[in-house]
Amino acid sequence: MNPIITAFANGIKKSGVELSNIVVVSDIPFEPEIIKDLGVDFFHVTRGRAIAFGTGLKLGNPDLKIVAFIGDLMTLGGNHLVHSGRRNMEMLVICVNNFIYKEIAGTTAPSVSSPSETGKKFHGTGGFSAFSTFEKPFNAPHLANSCGAVFTARWTAMHTNELTNSIANALDKRGFSVIEVLSPGPNFYKDINQINSELLDFYYKNSITKNNEDTRNVEITPEEKIITGDFTDKEKSPFIDTYNAQLGKILGDKFIPHGGQSGRD
Repeated sequence: MNPIITAFANGIKKSGVELSNIVVVSDIPFEPEIIKDLGVDFFHVTRGRAIAFGTGLKLGNPDLKIVAFIGDLMTLGGNHLVHSGRRNMEMLVICVNNFIYKEIAGTTAPSVSSPSETGKKFHGTGGFSAFSTFEKPFNAPHLANSCGAVFTARWTAMHTNELTNSIANALDKRGFSVIEVLSPGPNFYKDINQINSELLDFYYKNSITKNNEDTRNVEITPEEKIITGDFTDKEKSPFIDTYNAQLGKILGDKFIPHGGQSGRD
């Protein structure tokens, strides 16, 4: 099974959260067999809409633990992450980043090749482009932390034990959590099950773990090794609690708390 999915399944077990309370929303394709093995409710949604869809599920049933699997924010979905962090919406976002970097720690990444629609082959690295991307990647942990996330982390897909622990910790948090997983993909978009082992090993060997590092320092650059670790871990009232508290003060006894909580001091 894909190492990310294995870590996710193990993280659920370690967290102690009941499978019946977990709902996964994803804009990344999963094989139906994998979903069946996970044993959770699952929604596959339009690219870039997993966080927004998960927000609706959480507001509809506050007892649910929402997990949103999203792509690398290169094209779609960034705005939803920003506002969910600002609101501290209670959910875990697992950002599977297959934005293939041409160079890490001064070393060129292994090349992969994929046939184009015309039958030609292109060589080099690149997430959605056969000619590799030149755009600067987001510093996803810092973006999430700046917007208000209570938990942030980054691991490569080969850091299975560390990723398992981060997922378990994030599932136990009350608030918005973001875990970035660097997972090499081929030149042309494929589903989450297809991982290039040579690139995966390259990412792992060219990373260094620095737990509790300031997220301003974890930007991915061609010159330095990738910094992995658990970066942010703090406590803050999640959105539904702050919503109930604010409207309870304004409306008094007329207010019916959302989710059955008092929301009052």
